[in-house]
Amino acid sequence: MNYVIFRNDGIGDLIVSSDGIRRIHGSDKNAYITLFCSKRNIEYADILKKDGYVDRVYNLDAYKTFKKNIEIISILRKLNLDHVFILKSDWKNLFISLLCKSKNIHAIIPNKISKLTKRIIYKYPLFTSKILFKSIEIINSIEINSHDSKTRMGKHYSNLFIKALNLNKGKLEYLKPNSINHFKNKTKKIFTSLKINKRKIILFHLDEKWDETIDSKEFIIDIFEEITKKKKKNPILIVTNGKYSTSLNQKVWNYYKIKKINTNNNIYISEKNANIIFIKKSNISDIIGFVSKVNLIFHLHGSITHIASILKTPIIDIIRNNSYKYAYKWRPNFKEFRQIEIRNFSDPNKYIQKYI
Repeated sequence: MNYVIFRNDGIGDLIVSSDGIRRIHGSDKNAYITLFCSKRNIEYADILKKDGYVDRVYNLDAYKTFKKNIEIISILRKLNLDHVFILKSDWKNLFISLLCKSKNIHAIIPNKISKLTKRIIYKYPLFTSKILFKSIEIINSIEINSHDSKTRMGKHYSNLFIKALNLNKGKLEYLKPNSINHFKNKTKKIFTSLKINKRKIILFHLDEKWDETIDSKEFIIDIFEEITKKKKKNPILIVTNGKYSTSLNQKVWNYYKIKKINTNNNIYISEKNANIIFIKKSNISDIIGFVSKVNLIFHLHGSITHIASILKTPIIDIIRNNSYKYAYKWRPNFKEFRQIEIRNFSDPNKYIQKYI
């Protein structure tokens, strides 16, 4: 059968919903899957395609004009689609789905509180959803009063596929890239060149979300110094940045007086702290490789949170202040993690003692 999945948002969103792709393959050996992604997660989507999990990948961000959207609809109509899954609930995805002549359309429907009426409203109104969709899964995105220890966001996406394809319920499992050994070997070569293979290694991903969260570099520098001062453990700290360097990245780099030691891999060492290594411009396959080889991760909640879930690497999942009730729904899908709000994150060594 022919399947289309709309997941045109983030890398983490694609990973968290990947159990659905796994279930399609488990129930239909002849499945042909077309995945619509975004410029944000196309690198990871391409990995899934290379590994044989999906058959076609389209970056929907490249189809912005009316003419381009008609082109996509024309492509989909020729596929004689059996199932369409809308995992990112927006009106463009709905419009394309309705016009592609699929036998069945299934959708995730988030809710929220209306600013005007203060009532619960749904992304796609429920009375029309029952007409338009074969099956739906409602996601409660409202900030709840009490802590919800049961809901896990990946389960919502998995449930939609279970309903749509009439499958048995089972354990939630994110897809593990078949390319993982290649990513591991690439990282092993880097660590060997740095002579740190036998050391305990901690990863800290300093991406653009940190700029949106804290005001100064001192918070980050204090954390780095706390991590690397542990004499008995003597850990090495690997610091990566996001797709784009930020003002905070630059301030931290300047403070540590970093200098390049490897042109091909953009590796830098600090003249101030020999236990910190900075690696710039890492792509998603590099990040997967690092996550697979380190002993512990400190990360401001994002895609690495869910990559750690795939590889079962212990992670301290740092979350924004006042977000615990909601962020817990997006927690890692394994036991070796801790979620902590930024204001409560001051002593990384207690986590180092637990996991290293």
